Formats: sequence, C-alpha cells, structure tokens
Amino acid sequence: MTGCGLAKWGLLGLVALVTALVEPPVGGARAQSTDAQAREVLMREIAEACEGARGKIAREGAIERDLDGDGLDDLIVSHEHIDCGGGGGGIAGRSLFCGMQVCSVNVYMRSPEGLVLEHETLGGGVEVGPGPVPTVRMYQHGGGEVTFTMERVR
Repeated sequence: MTGCGLAKWGLLGLVALVTALVEPPVGGARAQSTDAQAREVLMREIAEACEGARGKIAREGAIERDLDGDGLDDLIVSHEHIDCGGGGGGIAGRSLFCGMQVCSVNVYMRSPEGLVLEHETLGGGVEVGPGPVPTVRMYQHGGGEVTFTMERVR
C-alpha cells in the first residue's frame, strides 16, 4: 500500500475513494459495501491489480454473502471485474491477476480478526447459489465448471 499512498489517507479518505471506484449498477444505485473491512479489502485488491493506478470494480466482482452459515457476510473478489482504465494493470487495463481465460478469485471469510483470505483460485463467471451454505460456481481454464463450498468444521 505504500506505493499508492493509501496509508496516509485514513478511514474517511479510504471510504470516499472506494465509493468513487465501485461502479454503479444499472439503475444508478451504488454497489458499495457498508462494511469498512470489506471496503479496505476491495481498495487493496484494486490497488494491487492496477499497480497503484486508479481502478474500479463492478458490483459483480465484489460479492458479499454468508458463505459458511455463521450469519456473517464474507467477501468474494473476482478480478475479472476490475477495470484499471488503461492506467495500469495488465492487458487492456484488466487486472494484473487475469490471464487469457481466467482471473484470480479471492475468498475472504469473516473472523473475529476481520476478513481473512482463506481461498485463492483462478476462474470466471462467479455465481453464488442459494442456501445457508451456498455453492460457489465458476468456470476454469478450458471452460469446465468448478464448484465449492466454504462450510467450516464446527
């Protein structure tokens, strides 16, 4: 984070910047997180994906849902929806963590310490199913489908 100067902004500056970077969906409503920890994770992911340049993430790329049935929202960050706007990142302004077919998908689980990165994979077209412990679906290299759940051992 030191490369992009985020450490000196403080929480209010970070909130304002993340609010500006998350694309509004159709209809004009903002696709921002109301959770400060999720906003911080999203800002860090965007900064890393765009080499510190300004970027944004579409609402489809920041999925907040309870993934393990503990009643707390977790966070999936899909790099295919990060747009670096040509000011940094990889090919055509895409996240540095995207290849020709798939991109990084990072799953953060809520814990007493906050959001903790617990699963990293490559994929695209991320969808989260219904239910208290939903199935996460995505395609992988070559177009095959992969599914997983994040149910914790209790």
